[in-house]
Amino acid sequence: MVGKDGIEYAFENYLHGQDGEVEETRNAQGTILATVYTKDPVPGNHIYLTIDSVLQEQAERILGNGVEILKKNIAQKRAEGLARGDYNADLKDNITGASAVVVNVKDGSPLALASWPTYNVSRIIEDYQELLVAENAPLFNRALLGTYAPGSTFKPCTAIASLTKGIINTEKKIKCQGVYTRYAAEGYAPECWIWNANKNEHLTHPEENVTTAIRDSCNYFFYTLGNDLGVDDMGEFAAAFGLGQFSGIELVEAKGNMSNRANHQDYAGSEWRIGDTLQAAIGQSDSVFTPIQMAEYCATVANGGTRYSASIIKTIRNYDYSEKLYEREKKVMSTVETADYNWDAVHEGMWMVLNDYTNETNANIWVPCAWRCAGKTGTAQKGEGIQNDGIFMCYGPYKDPEVAIFVVVERGGAGADVQFIARQIMDAYITIRGYSDTSEPEMTLLK
Repeated sequence: MVGKDGIEYAFENYLHGQDGEVEETRNAQGTILATVYTKDPVPGNHIYLTIDSVLQEQAERILGNGVEILKKNIAQKRAEGLARGDYNADLKDNITGASAVVVNVKDGSPLALASWPTYNVSRIIEDYQELLVAENAPLFNRALLGTYAPGSTFKPCTAIASLTKGIINTEKKIKCQGVYTRYAAEGYAPECWIWNANKNEHLTHPEENVTTAIRDSCNYFFYTLGNDLGVDDMGEFAAAFGLGQFSGIELVEAKGNMSNRANHQDYAGSEWRIGDTLQAAIGQSDSVFTPIQMAEYCATVANGGTRYSASIIKTIRNYDYSEKLYEREKKVMSTVETADYNWDAVHEGMWMVLNDYTNETNANIWVPCAWRCAGKTGTAQKGEGIQNDGIFMCYGPYKDPEVAIFVVVERGGAGADVQFIARQIMDAYITIRGYSDTSEPEMTLLK
């Protein structure tokens, strides 16, 4: 057996073992007369992953059930809108894929990597040809290879970069005007999401500091920061957070891309404009990242700036368990250096997203969770006539974070629509964490 993909491929040298050798004596008719084993085979080693098998199973189940719930909600919304005559019948709103990633905040280790649609692993050989042509590519590992615009989940990065570079301080307030008109003369005037949220009147956010701007996800506030910060400094901090960078996992992963002048022509087919900087500040433009990168980014925010490797290998033991060949040690990939009070301002904003009850859409959904957590919603635009991706990230518990979760649903609508999936995964993590496991470790002497 030879590893062809995944862990089996990445660690083939450890898993394969060593072939033995045998000498056979045959007569003229080919009958074996004698067999002498000249070299004994050595079995392969045992590899243990950081993945929690129970949490992985629950994450896959919750993600799949969540997608089905969203499909029903979208179908109902479509039917009601068509009945009223105010729904775009040509809108592409069918969900095409989803992913959920859970990582350990304290060392970056992946605990669950879920992708939807999925398949029956036990029948991969029998079903392989069907899976190759199945709708929405179930063999495609979205957790590691899917790349998505982060939407407003990128705003904590813009906030930390701006605070660190002195563009603003934690008390600086900006009044949302609804429409950012600084470049209106050049024909570019992007709107805050709230401006058209109510069809009967144009709304704006109140004067806000960075904490409340994160809570309310005020685009106007972050357009202002992005304009003054610039995309180069923005990119420097994104890289330190691991966005558009390889995560350190041993499996094949996509690198993604942080918006920048150098390759903008390749992505957009046009020259870089100031509007691209403003859009990058709110997680749009050319920025696309993988779910594993986004989960590690959330963990880095949670622990105050230390990005750990996402190495998935926990331990390697030899074939008879007598020798430990490798044990995982946490490895720092990069750090985001800024003052503690800057982290406090961002953490508080993310806490308010889920716990400020003036923010009813988010807070009411999160109430059943046993932990007070912090999070950020994101809604990534896909283009004209295509439903937005729903994106959400969170970490918990708030005071001493253990785990970070990232969820994306392709054409899921909005971050507020998909965050119940993350909450249920957090509930599952808390439950599993509380188990009292009295089982004996493998290959130990029972007393």
